[in-house]
Amino acid sequence: MSSSPGYQRMVLVLGLAVFVAMVGVGIIVPFLPIYARDLGAGGALMGLIFSSFSLSRGLIVPLVGSLSDRWGRKPFIILGLAGYALVALLFIWTRTPGGLVLDRLLQGIFAAMVLPIAMALVADVAPPGMEGRVFGGFNMFFLMGFGVGPLIGGAVYEYLGLTANFWLMAGLSLASLVAVVLFVKEPPAGQRSSGRGGIKEMLALAHDRPFAAVLVARFGAAAGMGCFIAFMPLIATDHGLGNLQVGACLTANVLVMTLLQKPFGRLADKTSRLALAVCGQVASGIMKMLIPLGSDFFWLMVLSMAEGIFAGLALPAMTALAISRGKELGQGMGLTTGAFTMALSVGVFLGPVSGGWAADLSGTHNAALWLGGAMAIIAGLAMWFLGAGQAPPLEPAEEVAPVDRIP
Repeated sequence: MSSSPGYQRMVLVLGLAVFVAMVGVGIIVPFLPIYARDLGAGGALMGLIFSSFSLSRGLIVPLVGSLSDRWGRKPFIILGLAGYALVALLFIWTRTPGGLVLDRLLQGIFAAMVLPIAMALVADVAPPGMEGRVFGGFNMFFLMGFGVGPLIGGAVYEYLGLTANFWLMAGLSLASLVAVVLFVKEPPAGQRSSGRGGIKEMLALAHDRPFAAVLVARFGAAAGMGCFIAFMPLIATDHGLGNLQVGACLTANVLVMTLLQKPFGRLADKTSRLALAVCGQVASGIMKMLIPLGSDFFWLMVLSMAEGIFAGLALPAMTALAISRGKELGQGMGLTTGAFTMALSVGVFLGPVSGGWAADLSGTHNAALWLGGAMAIIAGLAMWFLGAGQAPPLEPAEEVAPVDRIP
């Protein structure tokens, strides 16, 4: 990599750190229901254990992003990874469902310091006009960690027990921390995309029509994704699929989304990002609504993969729209990625809750996917109408970006 531009080395190191951190999180999240049940949690507490993470992350991430604009990104990423390791140990020592809620609240706070701040640091060094391909590559690491974490966690749980997963999460988080300390060199404050990060700047982002359009779409995509993850396994088992087949469908969904991030990111730098984001999100919403029609493993696999393809098409284009617009507005990249992540958190929090409500009212799990797909479609179309005045993408920078962006 010695001949690669400096920004590519930065993206690689941060991407690997995020990948390891996401593996660490992914190895425990699927098994928290079992742990919570063993500690005596009922249905309401079970829901609170999961939603508390998104709640605390959504509330804290704009503040953390704003502070990173002033004080730098690297200290927050290090603190977040150290917090991940601490929370992993707290899980081991927790003996009540209420304690798990507090653990997840803490985990959400530390999560606000890792992915969104790493995104802001990547945005600081990404050459103008290349946001699509840069974040397409970065998203691959995040999605890959999210995808393989449950597989590793399942194997560890099977042979060593759930406590071993918590220790593994702590170890992986500390390994990521060491990599960031040793290999990430933050740009000087003068090269950081920063702003004052006050209330005025937050309102300016929210009131900017193109940026607000991206936030609406991000919320809808996250709400639909939450419904898909929470209720697709239930629909699949209703159709007679086994646990292994359900896992295969979910893994295939994440895998195709991951593999397509880089080519779709390059495409987002060459054509209309708004059109790609809208078309991808609307099509992924349609796939979600069609999933209940899959009557066997073959069709559920096809529909899950199709959903992953279209969601993968939308993600790098939508991220590039948010990053490039944030740079144009000059309100601070930490605040920009914080707002983008907050929209994700709110969607993940409200989507499954709304889907569960729809399923209870209708008496069928299918309604959750219908609602989730509809939310994604409506939010995608809203982005088109709200963001119709979005300026065209900047001309792509040359691949030979200056090495001295990173000292």
